[in-house]
Amino acid sequence: MPDILVIGSGVIGLSAALNLQAAGYPTRILTRDLPPSTTSMAAGALWSATQLDGKLRTWAEASLRRYLPLTEVAGSGVTLQRFREVYAEPTPTPWYHDQIPFCKRIDEPDLPRGMRDGYLMDAPIVAPPIYLDYLQSQFESAGGTIETRRLQSLDEVADEAPVIVNCSGVGARELAGDEAVYPIRGQTMLVTAPQIREGFMYSGDIIHIFPRADGVLLGGVKKAHDWDQTIDPAIAAAFLEKCARVEPSLAAPKILRQFSGLRPGRHEVRLEVEKLSPSCAVIHNYGHAAIGYTLSWGCAEEVLALAQEHLGTLK
Repeated sequence: MPDILVIGSGVIGLSAALNLQAAGYPTRILTRDLPPSTTSMAAGALWSATQLDGKLRTWAEASLRRYLPLTEVAGSGVTLQRFREVYAEPTPTPWYHDQIPFCKRIDEPDLPRGMRDGYLMDAPIVAPPIYLDYLQSQFESAGGTIETRRLQSLDEVADEAPVIVNCSGVGARELAGDEAVYPIRGQTMLVTAPQIREGFMYSGDIIHIFPRADGVLLGGVKKAHDWDQTIDPAIAAAFLEKCARVEPSLAAPKILRQFSGLRPGRHEVRLEVEKLSPSCAVIHNYGHAAIGYTLSWGCAEEVLALAQEHLGTLK
């Protein structure tokens, strides 16, 4: 089978590479940063799909089917976590109500002050440092290779493989010349808080409390068009104060690590084929904003289908 080149080693790139590899295609990854240094490390990484519809819902559903079995795999970094998702307005029953192990509407007296609706549910959550290492190990154990190289243009690699999968995240603004891509700055904090057994999410004010296999992830912030990746103590203090309103024991936690990263914003995910030359096509797979983990495996399945379709035309 022909070789396939994947650009990018975040969760989107690794998932696509593994899916191609599992289908029998010799696959290698070319990346500016190795997995521990990608934006994917900063993510809260909860499978969260309440507001999704159309193709996004289809991709999220496919990812859920991959994550649920991984919650039973030791060392995968994926666990099944009970958490509360609350809303300021009445919200319809989540579309995935019957696809996850547990989902129940929260009684109104049990909602936080100011909230009008909410659900208690069990959903997969990922510990990125463990999970990305797990994916990388799976990829390399099956013969895949990862090369670090900085590219200025996709044309630089057009003669290296008949199919190139562009999973370069916010870097696609430069690499693919896509001015629709913009950064959404995020900042999170990993703390030691074994007393926190139940997660919490309110997207309206971005209050995230996510118990994971590597600690409890707190956050966060979404600042569009901000390229600054330095840790801002004022931002950290602000979201820590918000989290402590929900869980007072988080007022002064032991901080294990702080993260800052640039989510790849775009008006919609770009998942499509573009011809680079008569013998080479690029499959763009970027623009997932804050839900890369939620969409990763579904997008990887579509990447495989597009790659098979293109390679079939070369026979």
